[in-house]
This record gives sequence, C-alpha cells and structure tokens, in this order.
Amino acid sequence: MKLKKRITVLLLAALMTFAANSIVYAHDVPDLTREGSVTVSMTYGGRPVSGGTLTMYRAGDVAENDGDYSFSLSAAFAGSQASLENIQSDRLAEQLADYARENGVSGVTANIGSTGKAVFRNVTPGLYLLVQQSAAEGYLAADPFLVSVPMMENGTYIYDVDASPKTELEKAPVTPTPEKPNPPKLPQTGQLNWPIPVFVLLGLSLYVIGWRLRTGGRCDDHE
Repeated sequence: MKLKKRITVLLLAALMTFAANSIVYAHDVPDLTREGSVTVSMTYGGRPVSGGTLTMYRAGDVAENDGDYSFSLSAAFAGSQASLENIQSDRLAEQLADYARENGVSGVTANIGSTGKAVFRNVTPGLYLLVQQSAAEGYLAADPFLVSVPMMENGTYIYDVDASPKTELEKAPVTPTPEKPNPPKLPQTGQLNWPIPVFVLLGLSLYVIGWRLRTGGRCDDHE
C-alpha cells in the first residue's frame, strides 16, 4: 500500500515537472495571415519634425522550419545576395538601400505629416527596409533601417509596430552666402584733377597762336 502511494506521488511530481517545463518553454507563434502596421516617428531634440517622405520596401519573407522562424530575401532583393543573419546591422540596411536605388526596386511611399509621423497600414508579416527619400527642409535624411512585422516584444509578437530611426535627425549644415567683393576705388587726389584746366588753357593758347599766324600771313600777301 505504501509502495502504491509512493509511486503515485512520484508520478504526480513527474507530471508537475513536465507541465512546468512545458510552460517555461512555450513561446508565442506568429500569425502569418494577420496584417499589421508600421509607424515611424521623426524627431529632433524630442520634438516632431514634419516634411519629407519615407519609402518602405519588402526586403524579406518569413520562413518557417520546424517551428523556427527566420527571414529569407524577397524576390525583389534576391539579386543583392545579402545575408539576413543580423537584421540589426546598419551595414545590411545600407547595402539593401543601395541595391534598391541602383536597381529601381519599387516600394510604398508615405508623407511625413505635421506630427512627424509616417504610417504604413495593411502590412503583411515580413522584413521591411525603410529609406527616407526626401528630408525635411533644414535636416539631413535619416539613415536607412530595417523593421520586422510582427516584432517580438517581451515574448509576445506585436503586429502594430512603432518604429523610429536609431538616432535622431541631424540638421543640415548651413552654407554661408559668399559676399560680392567691392571693386577697388581709385584714389581721388589732386594729381588727377589739376591737369584738366592746364590742358584746356594750353589748347586755347595754341588755337589763338595758330589763328594769328594764319591771319598774319594773309595780311602780308595783300601788302
């Protein structure tokens, strides 16, 4: 009788241990049929910056292998031969952005509104590249970055993703307007003014002398 009780206790303990382990190792499974959204906030000094546009490209598809989920390059980016092992890499985002620009990959463009936000809706699960094609006036464009939909947060998949650039925007350097050089002024001295009346008087004197010589010569002929 005591042996049966001991076996029962051991079985209960084993079941409890198994149940506990199942709870510990249980993890959320993404719903690949569910659509989400991506919201990007542009700020400077903690304040929203409006203006400019943001383009989102589908860079990767979700791949499932025996319960493990990863990303593989989408058809549009397959030619880049980029590795998606580290989707947090800034270099990877730049590589994909260069490929999109050089190969004319199409994406979805959203305006950055007065609240400094750009919103993309009806987004299917995948890996997305965000590139600021045009910056707000007076600011530099944000660096390209990657975001996944859904995004894992505290062990739970979030489908409405609030994504922002890793760093705040930077203001564009102000180019100083070159000043027009003033033409050098000639010195106004007496050396430039005094010859004028002298030349005038000299010219009149020569005219009078010439006139007298001419008239005097005519008088001599009549005599």
